[in-house]
Order: sequence, then structure tokens, then C-alpha cells
Amino acid sequence: MSIERVLYCAAHGGFGGQAIPLGGGAAVSNLLLDEWARTRPFQVELVSPSILGAAAPSGRQLVQFDERQYAAFCESFRSASTKAVLRADPLTSSVLVNDISEGPDFAALQQAGFHVVTVYHVDVVAYISAIYLKDRLSPRGLTRFWELMRALRLDRVAPVILRLIFAQQRASLRHSAAVVVPSSGMKDILLECYPDTPRERIHVVPWGAPPRFGLEEDARQAAIGLRREFKVPDDAQVLLCLSRISPEKGQDVLLEALIEAERHGRLPPRPLWLFLCGEPAFMHGRRHMERLRQLAARLRQVKVVFPGYMSGLRKQAAFHMADLYVFPSRHESYGLTLMEALAEGLPAVCLEHQGSREVMTPEVGVMLRDHERGQLWPAIRSLLEDEQRRQEMSLAARALAGTRPFSASAAILAGLLRG
Repeated sequence: MSIERVLYCAAHGGFGGQAIPLGGGAAVSNLLLDEWARTRPFQVELVSPSILGAAAPSGRQLVQFDERQYAAFCESFRSASTKAVLRADPLTSSVLVNDISEGPDFAALQQAGFHVVTVYHVDVVAYISAIYLKDRLSPRGLTRFWELMRALRLDRVAPVILRLIFAQQRASLRHSAAVVVPSSGMKDILLECYPDTPRERIHVVPWGAPPRFGLEEDARQAAIGLRREFKVPDDAQVLLCLSRISPEKGQDVLLEALIEAERHGRLPPRPLWLFLCGEPAFMHGRRHMERLRQLAARLRQVKVVFPGYMSGLRKQAAFHMADLYVFPSRHESYGLTLMEALAEGLPAVCLEHQGSREVMTPEVGVMLRDHERGQLWPAIRSLLEDEQRRQEMSLAARALAGTRPFSASAAILAGLLRG
């Protein structure tokens, strides 16, 4: 097969440079487009929401859709992106799918002879199990329950968004030539849920550290400006948490740990500031932000700042301003910002999930296992009080990130697309 171009179907693509909290899938899409523009392994044609013409939503509208609106968008984009791909020649074109529920008609593309590679940024079935069902039903149990409903034709009366999630996930694994996941944990769960999937079809490709935005000296100067902007005292220690505002990101877990620390007089003597960076996004973002503000208002000694969405040099400045990166996500398939923090030499404290298991080592920070989640504040405090240990972790974090460049992962994906 002589691949000349790749049709890149990305429902959250085409919004590069806009300050919109679309998530890791959009971030990876932008990074891949930049990397392949530099290396030119093939011609890339982005199939984005713009193909919907006047009906195309803006990025801001996408993150504010409710379930019904988002399901309607998924169906519209699936139809339009499938038609766009089917106009191409499968002998010279591969298809890269950046989404599952929002993806094209996988069966139709395979039947037309296309070599399809699908990237999983999140396993939505596992997400439903962890966040909505609180692990009361495992992803495997949830999938089997859905398959039973499908066999009895009861899936037809289920909400459209659920039909999209389960049907598209099943189709992507069945009709893609290759499926790319960012962590071994995600591969294991997908194989448990869909045991008829050939193991060799699923490739584990952690994304690694994105390229730095600019010069380090520029980031240092911007960090000084950021401290001045928010009037952070010179002797204050800064915790940084950077992600979209959404329940699975666990910002409330961190705030509750700080409330307990205040209540029991366990805060360090120096002033402590927490920067919760990001904006509300998708179905439950606004409600979660309200909860975070309510929790933050209960703190009397810790100063909590909500600076909004950060990108580019401003995000780099936040990494340089902070003493510690805290990544309290309840569910994370990879966690690009965790690797970004390490690349900037910022030690991390995080909870255990698929993403942190793929990234963290004891040399670069602390990862708390499920049974240790109550130790979040003690882990943070122990590092805040040990500057030498933080400096050693900083050097190790930069070294680790240096061995895992995003460019290497992009090259692996390019190879899979060439078949």
C-alpha cells in the first residue's frame, strides 16, 4: 500500500490556538498536525466540524452542549465525516480517527477498503463505570449488560448518547486495522470488555512530552509576571493543578484535603497558594465549578486562585511559578499536563489511575495508590517541606521527559498509518 495522504477525522479538531478547554484529544490533534507539518511523512487532510458548514458548532459551543445537543452533533459529524472519507481513494489514503462516539461509520470505511487507525483518548465505557456508576459495575460488566440489551433489542429505547458510545466503541475495535491507546491499563480494559478483539490490534503508545512552547528564560520571566499579577507573596509556596474543570479531574478531592489540613492545624508555616487553572467544560463542568468555589470559600489560610484557561507561555509560566504539581484526577487515560509539568522540572503528587501508572516513577514525585488516597495532603506537605528532595525530583523529571518526546510517539503513529 502506497499511502500519500491521511484523512484525519477529528470532531474536536480545527480549533488550534483558541482558548477553549476541549481536552486531551484536541491537544493531541493539534500536536500531531504540528509535528507532521514539520516531518511531512504524508499529506494530512483534517476532517473537522467545519465540514458541517453553517451548522458547524464553534469550539465554545461544543464544550457547553448538553447530552442531547452533543449526541445530535455526534450523529451529524459521523454522517458528514463518513461521506468526506468515502470520496477519497482507499489505495492511496489512510484514515486516522481521533474520536470514538464522534467518529465515522467504521464498518462502512472498512468495507470500502480503507486502512483505519483509531486513537483512544478516553475509554468512555470505563469513564461511565468510574464516574457515573462509582465502580459499582465494572467496564466489563457494563459492556456485557449492554450486549444483552442489544440482543433483546432494548438498546433502541436507550438514550441516543449511550447508543452512540457503546455501538461506536464496539465498531471501532472491530473495524479498525489498528487501535492506539495511551496506556497499558486502557488496553487491558478494552480486551476485557471486548475479548474477541485481537490483542495485536491494540497498540500502546504513550504520548510523551510535548515540545516546549518557547525559551526557558521567557518562561521564567513570565512566571515572575504571573506572581505579580496575582500578588503572590515572595515567601509563599504554590501548588498548581491544571486541567479542565470537570468532576473526573478531582479538584474537589484536593480542596477537601486542604480543608482537613486547615481544620487540624497541619499547614506549613509559610503562606500556601493554590492555582486551580482551567475552565468548566462539557456536561457537568459548570456544576463542578460551583462546587469548587464553595469548597474554596471554606479555606481561611490557603489562598485559592481560579485564573481560568492557560496555554502557551502563560501555562509554561504557571509551571515555573509553582513548587509542586498536584494531579488529583479520579479517572485519567493518560494526562498530558502531568508530562508537561515533569518536562518543566516540576515534581508531582497524583492519585493512581491508568495515566499516572504510565508516567510516574518514585524519582519524579509521589503516586498514591487507591488505599492511600487519604494521604494526599501528607504527601504534599512532605515535599513542600523538603526542598532538596524537590530539587532532586526536578532534575529527574526533566530527564524522564527528555527520554519520551512526543515526536517519537507521532512517528510510531505515522508508521501505523502507512500500514
